[in-house]
Amino acid sequence: MAVKTLNAQLRDKNGTGEARRLRAAGLIPAVVYGHEKPKSVTIDAQEFERAFKHISENEIIELTIGKKKHSVLIRDYQADILKNKMVHLDFYEIETGKTLRTHVPIKLNGTAKGVREGGILENTIHELEVECLPKDLPEVVEIDITTLDAGHAVHVGDVKLGNDIRILNAPEQVIASIGHAKAVITEETEEQAAGEAVAEEE
Repeated sequence: MAVKTLNAQLRDKNGTGEARRLRAAGLIPAVVYGHEKPKSVTIDAQEFERAFKHISENEIIELTIGKKKHSVLIRDYQADILKNKMVHLDFYEIETGKTLRTHVPIKLNGTAKGVREGGILENTIHELEVECLPKDLPEVVEIDITTLDAGHAVHVGDVKLGNDIRILNAPEQVIASIGHAKAVITEETEEQAAGEAVAEEE
């Protein structure tokens, strides 16, 4: 996985008023958590928006604070949807030689055979919880469902990510399944059935 870079500046003031002032100055208030004491920092909003078109909690970021580089993940964030601006960020510092637990999004590829024949795709879960070293963390888990037939499902146990990545979800958990299309009774069909019933009574 490619590592993105980001610069941060330490800040020594906190509070709602200070956060509002920082945002007005084009900065995003943020906190870095981890094995050390939490650090309050600021991120340049334009730099962040250029680097991140969407937020992913399993994307490793090289965060530079002063002269020191930190490997971090985005653990939480707050955004102003109306203004399309990031309001606050929580980073979690990781140690490159130690395993971590995080969630990886699932991407279903292709159109299932059962859907092509009229079935309905049911996507039960959209991410997997995994444990691995940061260097082995996948950006996304892709699953090909083109051969999936109606009445069948893909389970967590069907996913193979290699020996270096441990999936923590229960193996029997359903990721996606194809349900049979339910018969739709139209008004015309109901009238026809009613007419046949009357004819039988006569």
